[in-house]
Amino acid sequence: MPRTNKTILGADGRILGSRAETTRAKLLEATARLLTESGVLELRIVDITRDVGSSPATFYQYFIDVDAAILALAEQATHDEAPLVSHLSTGWDGDDGLQRAEAFVDAYTTYWDDHNAVLRVRNLKAEEGNVAFREARSRANLLLIQAMSKMVEQAQADGRLPDTIHPFVTATAMIAMIERLLPYRNEIARRGAPSGSLRDTLAILLYRSLTGR
Repeated sequence: MPRTNKTILGADGRILGSRAETTRAKLLEATARLLTESGVLELRIVDITRDVGSSPATFYQYFIDVDAAILALAEQATHDEAPLVSHLSTGWDGDDGLQRAEAFVDAYTTYWDDHNAVLRVRNLKAEEGNVAFREARSRANLLLIQAMSKMVEQAQADGRLPDTIHPFVTATAMIAMIERLLPYRNEIARRGAPSGSLRDTLAILLYRSLTGR
């Protein structure tokens, strides 16, 4: 896991050195792997530390509990989400606007699949009222919501969308739609939807809702 410029702290608030950061990264990688394989209900600290050949005492040097480790993974997912803004900041006003929307859906789907287990737990705990996870989800979604809001505002200025819709609310609804539907791709397919129909549908709904075209 690459080292970043952000200061990383241990559970006791101390600044971690490069060796400690490596250990912490291994614990997070094991947490993500086991979360994907077994789910959050089966995730135990002893299993995480056994996976990396360490002990629970080592885990507690870096995280106060499993939730803290999952929150750290959620923050990493937010970092990986930031580049998706580039698909929105260029606008979808040209003749290739729908194709740009499709490219965004493809990129978001890849991002979701890369962090599937972590994002599911983050969203579940946020909806259950966990403040830390709710704030993590809000920080992540705000990146895309702000960019989408600007697209709506531009469409309103150009007369393609009515002033009665609120840009932030519209953008929030679009993100909620994507987050809700992607986890149910298999169920949608079992209901008879053709391959690729979810991607195409999401792209068209986003394109029309954000540009008014």
